Amino acid sequence: MHIEVIETLASFNRLEENWNAVYDQDPDAQLFLSFRWLSVRLGQIPSPWIILAAKESDSAETPYLGFLPLRIRFKAQEARFHNELNMAGNFAADYTGILSVPAVEHRVIPAFARYIKQMNWARLNLEYIRISEPRLRLLLAHFPKANFQIDEIGRMNDNIDNHLCPFAQLPGDWDAYLDTLSANTRQKIRRLLRLLDTSDEYRITYATSETIDRDLDTLLRFWEIRWKPRKGDRVHTLVRSNRLMLTASFKADLLLLPTLWQGDRPLASLAILMDRRKATFLFLMTGRDESFNGLPPGMILHAHSIRYAIANGFKEYDFSQGNEPYKYSFGVKERRIRCVAIATKNGLNLGGKLDRRTIPDALNEATELHQNRKLAEAERCYRQILDVEPRNADAIHRLGELLTTRENHIGAKRLFKMLTTIRPDLYKPWLCLAQSCEALGQYLEAANSYREVIKLAPEVPDAFTGLARALFEARPHERVRRGVGCSPYS
Repeated sequence: MHIEVIETLASFNRLEENWNAVYDQDPDAQLFLSFRWLSVRLGQIPSPWIILAAKESDSAETPYLGFLPLRIRFKAQEARFHNELNMAGNFAADYTGILSVPAVEHRVIPAFARYIKQMNWARLNLEYIRISEPRLRLLLAHFPKANFQIDEIGRMNDNIDNHLCPFAQLPGDWDAYLDTLSANTRQKIRRLLRLLDTSDEYRITYATSETIDRDLDTLLRFWEIRWKPRKGDRVHTLVRSNRLMLTASFKADLLLLPTLWQGDRPLASLAILMDRRKATFLFLMTGRDESFNGLPPGMILHAHSIRYAIANGFKEYDFSQGNEPYKYSFGVKERRIRCVAIATKNGLNLGGKLDRRTIPDALNEATELHQNRKLAEAERCYRQILDVEPRNADAIHRLGELLTTRENHIGAKRLFKMLTTIRPDLYKPWLCLAQSCEALGQYLEAANSYREVIKLAPEVPDAFTGLARALFEARPHERVRRGVGCSPYS
């Protein structure tokens, strides 16, 4: 099985027809692996992402048979610098996973595992992965415990198990669905929706292009009030990221956003993602006015949305992560998702080097350490960058400056001299080289470097004063070299 790496949105966009063909065949496929949702997500990921694409051969005409979206992150922990692989949907998706044509999954998934083992990483996070047990076993079999640490990670919050994901299978008829519920729940839902349908006081609206900003404001305001006591200041970042994702999802025709009103007062909103290919509604988040003590807004909105889903031919209503008790009144079954971490035994990257795609992040980290005077850590990070990109001009320059600070002028000179061969058109490498040569008492070489600065940037005054100083200091040394005394009479 041949693996190709997709790294750009342009390359990803060319996969749409092939992607959808695999998606439609795969029973493990779910909205967060859909082409449309990933089109939204990949453009928002700040760190590098890749998609591993499996096919029978490297021929351009051969169709792809499986896809694995990954995100590559640079991590600095305890003065160790390494890479982690995350599923590309992490931090926005309730589920992650792998796509494969079922008939060849026994070859596609091992091919993905073998390729991943050739990459540079210290930890692979399979968070919230929704995958069949046979597929997961196929994947984990390539990471033996003799060489890797494999941990199953729990996700419990306030006694809610986020590995359990309730979902309701929807028949083709609303009354048939109601018959799957308990008598009390069935009667309650009928009463509430009858009241809603006939009331002049209560109504439900669905977000349109004219109202989406208002409706998102309502949802996220209620959500923020609910979660700020627990999440603290982090809630503001979550609100911003959710707004970005939900806005893009609405533009991609993925988002259904119903809001329950009492007159002109909004009471609650739901964010639901619609997977038309798999005929699934996926409940994502909710927000409600906690000061309202009347009708149960959550039950009304979910019941109304399920009825809407059935009327529009959808076959599943997915309540997503968490086994909150209220979900079980809607006649649900459960599916279990997994969180598995695979790590190298020594905590260092496979292959001993950083992933080239994370060098910009590593450089930012090294620079921040440098600025905070954590020189040993910064030097270690700069050198790891240069192990991967020996001619990285920024890393060479900043490491040279760091060595100068530590008065390692021999090492600094070596770096600045290399930098002048990489960027001979810039004056700063020549200026740094000149200053290192001066610090080493190599005045003639310093003078020559100052002359290069003057050629490239005659407006830099330090070059002229440096040249004068270097020539002055070089003069007696030159006389000694020639065997001439230093006396003014010689």
